[in-house]
Formats: sequence, structure tokens, C-alpha cells
Amino acid sequence: MFDDTLKNDARLLAINTVKELIVSFNKSLEEAEKIVKQAKMEEYILKHPITLHDSAYDWAVKLLTEIEDIETLEKYLS
Repeated sequence: MFDDTLKNDARLLAINTVKELIVSFNKSLEEAEKIVKQAKMEEYILKHPITLHDSAYDWAVKLLTEIEDIETLEKYLS
């Protein structure tokens, strides 16, 4: 039961992070999905459930930082 809930919550946060990348950082759906998938975000959350407390926006910023998309970060965070 707990595992299913955690998996569902991780999936929802990943979906919301994709949406945040699209809305707040002007990424295409394909780009956003690729960023989240390559980061193995859901797997990371399952190993570190405390990260469920981070918002989708915070995750988006972390992932953009991780892939060193400085141009996007400067454009939207300045």
C-alpha cells in the first residue's frame, strides 16, 4: 500500500514538473518529458521520499541546473 502511494505521488510530481517546465520555462512537451526522464526523477524520489516535499517548480529549477541549461535559468529567473 505504502509503495503504491509513494509511486503514485512520485509520478504525479514528475507530471507536475513537466507542466512546470512547459509553463514557467517555456520548454516544449517533448523537451520537458526528456529532461524529467533523463534525470530519473521518479526513481530518485522512490529512493529519497523526503524529496516529495519539494515543489514541481523547485524540481524544474533543479533539473535545469543539473543539465546546465544556464540560458533558460538566466532568462526566466532574472
